[in-house]
Amino acid sequence: MLPVNIRDRRRDSRRGEGNVLANCRGFTLFELLIVLAVFGVLIGMAALNLRPLNSPLQTGTSQIMGFFKQARAKAIATTSAYKVEPASATRLITKYASSCSALTMTTDTDLTLDLPAGVSLTATDWSVCFNSRGVADGNITVTLTDSKAKTRTVEVFLGGGVRIQP
Repeated sequence: MLPVNIRDRRRDSRRGEGNVLANCRGFTLFELLIVLAVFGVLIGMAALNLRPLNSPLQTGTSQIMGFFKQARAKAIATTSAYKVEPASATRLITKYASSCSALTMTTDTDLTLDLPAGVSLTATDWSVCFNSRGVADGNITVTLTDSKAKTRTVEVFLGGGVRIQP
């Protein structure tokens, strides 16, 4: 006859060998709180990236300041004169020639700026020309306004510097 292995069921149940639930492990409260905290941080970061951080007026003002700086840098890099002027109340264009006093200038189609929706220039009768050394031909102020009638002003100095007026 074959030997039969008879186990004591009471002893097996104390060790959890016969109990399926005793072998399964769950999450502790601490682990659950850590996971929730990580998800909270991730959702918070996603929410910040989804909402616009700046107002259109502030964005447009920063874009115009950068546009003037870019036109000045291109004038220096190409040793040409670059003129910035409004094509409309919401669009700026650049033209270039050998000097600021040239009678005809060529439009640079690669260097244009469209202002954000709801932002426009208050005046379109100005222009500024940066010579090959980056010096502006005049000191100008450009004022932008938004749909809420708020305004911001960008100033271009004779030396070529640009700043947003406080």
